[in-house]
This record gives sequence, structure tokens and C-alpha cells, in this order.
Amino acid sequence: MNFSTILSIAIFGSASAFIPSPVSFTRTGVTTNMVSTEGEFYIDQNRRNLMNLILVGSAAVTVGGIAVPYVTFFVPPGAAGGTGVTPA
Repeated sequence: MNFSTILSIAIFGSASAFIPSPVSFTRTGVTTNMVSTEGEFYIDQNRRNLMNLILVGSAAVTVGGIAVPYVTFFVPPGAAGGTGVTPA
């Protein structure tokens, strides 16, 4: 068996994996209770602020880690003293 035969068997053999299985729909009687209870937990403003600071901080570290080397690439190196001229 050569490579093209093995490849064609693999392609045609796996083609049935993409055929959707038959789906049967049944209606179930699920009721939802949208009434709030006293024990529910709502996020207060302090916790929201902390989560926002964590989000902004992690984004700043990620963007800074990419942006700082990118910007420093375009900044020419400083003069090491003297006139800064390369001698011939």
C-alpha cells in the first residue's frame, strides 16, 4: 500500500464522523423560579472595583511587556561620551 491509498482510506473512513446524528426533541416541563431570595449573593461595589483593578493591572502588564521592547527598538542608543562620531 502506498501513501496515497492510505491517505484516501483515512479521508473516506473519517468522513462519516462529520454526519450529524439524528436528534429527537422532547418537551419537558421545567419551571423556573425568578423570585429572589434573601440568601442570594450580590457583588458589592468594593469587590467590583477590586476585580476591575485586577483586570486593568493584568492587561497593563501584558501590553507593557509587548509595548516597551517595541518602543525601545525605535529609540536610538545614547551617546557614550565624547562627540558620538565613529572614527574612520
